[in-house]
Amino acid sequence: MSRLDISKTAAAIVAAILFCAAPQIVAGPVGPISWSGTVSLGGGWGRMVHLTNGNWLCVTTQFPAGTNTFLRISRSTDNCRTWITLANVKEARTLDNGELIQVPDGTVLLTMRSLIPNSSYELHVYASADNGTTWVYRSNIDTSSGTTAVQGKGLWEPDFWVLDDGRLAVTYANETHPGYSQVVSERVSSDNGVTWGAEFFAAAQVGGGSLRPGMPQMVRMSNGKYFLVFEVVNSGNADVHCQTSDDGVTWPAGIGTKMPCQHCGPFVISLPNGVLLVTSCENQVSFSEDYGATWQLNDPPGWPANFEFTWPAIYLTQTNEVGLMIVTNNVRLHFGSVSPRPQWTNPFVADFNGGTDPGWAHYGGNFSFNAGAYLLNNAGTNGKAMAGDGFWTDGTLDADVMLNSTGNAGVMFRTTNPDYTGPDDAMGYYAGLDAGGFAVLGRESNSWTQLTTAAMSVPTNVWHHLRVNLQGGAMKIYVNDLVTPKISWTDTNFNRGQIGVRAFQCNAQFDNVTFSNAVPLQLKLSQADSQFQFSWPQTSVSVKLFAQTNLTMMASGNIQTNLPWLTNGNWQVQLNPFSVPAEFFWLRSE
Repeated sequence: MSRLDISKTAAAIVAAILFCAAPQIVAGPVGPISWSGTVSLGGGWGRMVHLTNGNWLCVTTQFPAGTNTFLRISRSTDNCRTWITLANVKEARTLDNGELIQVPDGTVLLTMRSLIPNSSYELHVYASADNGTTWVYRSNIDTSSGTTAVQGKGLWEPDFWVLDDGRLAVTYANETHPGYSQVVSERVSSDNGVTWGAEFFAAAQVGGGSLRPGMPQMVRMSNGKYFLVFEVVNSGNADVHCQTSDDGVTWPAGIGTKMPCQHCGPFVISLPNGVLLVTSCENQVSFSEDYGATWQLNDPPGWPANFEFTWPAIYLTQTNEVGLMIVTNNVRLHFGSVSPRPQWTNPFVADFNGGTDPGWAHYGGNFSFNAGAYLLNNAGTNGKAMAGDGFWTDGTLDADVMLNSTGNAGVMFRTTNPDYTGPDDAMGYYAGLDAGGFAVLGRESNSWTQLTTAAMSVPTNVWHHLRVNLQGGAMKIYVNDLVTPKISWTDTNFNRGQIGVRAFQCNAQFDNVTFSNAVPLQLKLSQADSQFQFSWPQTSVSVKLFAQTNLTMMASGNIQTNLPWLTNGNWQVQLNPFSVPAEFFWLRSE
């Protein structure tokens, strides 16, 4: 092409978008994972690795009576359904916390904690050149001995990751530094674990103290950055925190950011479509569609265990399938299919007439249905349910609300990072009705900030229609009278998120919840110097830009691999001029 024919290409883009009409949401679980079958492996503390030959290896801890624990290596050739024992790794020491990785030269490495309690703590590395059948001692990552070991200050839970440059990184929990109860340490090897570089901190309480970051797990995200998760004992219920690094070795000072709904012993993976999954001893799976900035629950959970020390891990066991590994009586795997994100209808409508709440995730509280209404029976407690797209910005939210007891109930909007530990554990807004005689608008930021109230009669056992209109920072709240707002307010702290319903210290009912999205996902084209610039509103990282020269072959479109960047709430990507007369572009979730 001698010049950029913007008008012709833009018409082709519109045609492609219309051709890919969004399907209706069907009843099912919330989130990308739908759970199915289970297999048992035996032993305790399980971790796996997928080898380049297609097989899987699993390391489990074995607990023989009257002697030291040891590690068992098992192999599966059928996507983790059946397993055979390959080898046992034993020492005259107690072994646990096994982790596996295959390095670029094909060698499989095994690390672990190896200890004599109150005498010696080490992190040993073994190597296998035959895909797990035989093992040879290779190195020791770190040691706690002498007075430090006598005091019980140990080294725990090592985790491997191959960095982008081919070096091998290991992170682990370390109790040996004076003034720090525990830190997450990291070392790097340039020779596949034969020798190790100097230790440095990946996570530590600034200035030292009683907080105990530990049980680290790292993953490389689809944007090339590294994501580290770890528990922080003595913060809440061993709250899970996270940090991001450009290179996997340079980390911000401190203990990162607390994640909602996850506590103790975390594990993280990045799916091929860019979505992150995290689990922990809370036995929930959370997912992030924006490289860890915000999180939602996959509901129902993978295991109905509530909080329990299951030391879980999660793996992509085959295309569009994950395996969630936990320890409960023995090591077990629960499989789940991975689905593309739903394409939310516009308007989104929930009338609950079927006695179900597809697309809603529960965060605390008590939920039921009655005559086509959604019941939150939260007298004496609190709870919320969230639905919709975490990237909704402007639009109109409607809901019918009935309070059946004193307290307050209403709707949430532009909400991210919901948690079930408290009524205001989320980041977003709440507009509700209080039986004390007022409407209220407030901001939730893991705490409550009341923005304003408006006096009105709020009788119980009477339906009220609540409407929230959102345009930029301007919010208008209507109650029954949809002409004159009861509350008008401007606040710019939060600009996107899901919608939800909430009842605080009361029983309440909800019906006819709708959201009309004023900023639907739309692909736009402009000229930037000598390139095409595509842009679309911020949405999940799993939504990719596709191209095809033949409109009838959109099912086999090509993903555009140029990484987009986020500017002012819009993804943008630039492409060079095309060498064909016409090319069609569209957005599709993977």
